[in-house]
Amino acid sequence: MYSGKQALRLEKFEASNIGGLDKELKERKGSGKYDSSRTPYNIELINYDGPTLSSSTFDYLYSNNINYNPNKKNTKVLNVLIITSGQEFFEHYGMEFKDTGEFYKTGDNAGQPIRHVVIDENHKLPTEIKKFFDESLNFIKEYVGSENIRYAAIHLDESTPHMHIYFTPVVNEVKRKVFELDENGHQLKHEIVNKNGEKKLVPIQKKDENGKNIYETVKGKFLNSDQFWKQKGGNASYTLLQDDYNEFIKSRGFNIFRGEIGGDKTHLTNAMKQQIELNALNQEIKQENELLKEANKAENQFIDKVDTETSKDILNPVKKGIMKQYKDEDIDKLSLYSKELAEDNIKKDLEIEILTKEVNNFKSGQAYIKQKKIIDSQKEIIDNKNKEIGFWKNKFQELTEEFNNFKTMIQNKIYSLTTKLLDVLHIPYNWHQANDPDFAINKAKQYLNKNKSRDDLER
Repeated sequence: MYSGKQALRLEKFEASNIGGLDKELKERKGSGKYDSSRTPYNIELINYDGPTLSSSTFDYLYSNNINYNPNKKNTKVLNVLIITSGQEFFEHYGMEFKDTGEFYKTGDNAGQPIRHVVIDENHKLPTEIKKFFDESLNFIKEYVGSENIRYAAIHLDESTPHMHIYFTPVVNEVKRKVFELDENGHQLKHEIVNKNGEKKLVPIQKKDENGKNIYETVKGKFLNSDQFWKQKGGNASYTLLQDDYNEFIKSRGFNIFRGEIGGDKTHLTNAMKQQIELNALNQEIKQENELLKEANKAENQFIDKVDTETSKDILNPVKKGIMKQYKDEDIDKLSLYSKELAEDNIKKDLEIEILTKEVNNFKSGQAYIKQKKIIDSQKEIIDNKNKEIGFWKNKFQELTEEFNNFKTMIQNKIYSLTTKLLDVLHIPYNWHQANDPDFAINKAKQYLNKNKSRDDLER
């Protein structure tokens, strides 16, 4: 008999998105529904040592010489694993829940009352639940490396207890593309057209004798989320993680349901979910189409009936007797109106024919030819300008790359020189201070002045 369902979810955060996490994690301000009366009962299992999670993370990366590209804004700097179970699991171990007066509007629980956990001085966190989260954290420590975990906390101020574990996805080797080089060691590039129709110069990747792209394996410490999950199993990594976690947590005495792999509701990939939604939409469209066919059929039948009833016989005064319910004078008026409409249509057709001839005459005339030459000339000028703009865009991009590389090199040299100076003088420092030459110079001056004063006293 299972005590609950397994729930383990992964999210990834880019460098540009981690600055505001502190408000969510510490101040409990954000998109979630947080109950401030229960927030004091949240438990921080691993806290970060800096003023913010962001600064603590970057200090960790720099102080441990972990390689990553600081100029790449979409680098996945942090991953977070969220671990929980259904409310029945927590009730099984003695936790209480109460109705909020609201109801679920969608999903499997649609129509059911929304409940949240009861936690206060009289309702403490059960020992078994604390053990469940502690053991889960032990598993993740082993899985991602305890040194890479930046923050872990149990949250009890939302509807269901859960644990967040933030970690840096660090690997000891990466596979990198190998590019074609010229005789000076510079990358060879070729022009491509991107999805926006823009021309762009990109490096040419080196290929083996079979035409496959060549990669090289580089050893070291790297922040690389993609490589991290590839090394954990690639496309199957998330499934393997779920399997391993389920086996581990069961071995610790918590019999939670892993879920049926390939079932209708559990372990569906995004593609599978989209396919299910598309199938449902397709079925709905088919039903709508059948209704449209029926409506079309009914409309055609109605039109046929109207055509039969309003045939030319009705408008013919000689045969007007078939509509005896109408007055003769009304039918005469209708017949006359019909003739006027016919004459008007003939006039319109003549006007259209005359206008068409005028257009054709214009197209074959000198005015048209002259105008077309001007337009073609303008198009050629625009095309040439676009090519010139594309060329200078590529040049600008190349210069920007060179500048960024030069900037990084200078920053690394400054860091190297300042750290050497501070190490020689036995002056403690953090990463921010090591990148600040003024700090190093001031500390060196203080050190020299201190030694000078000591020498003066000895004299």
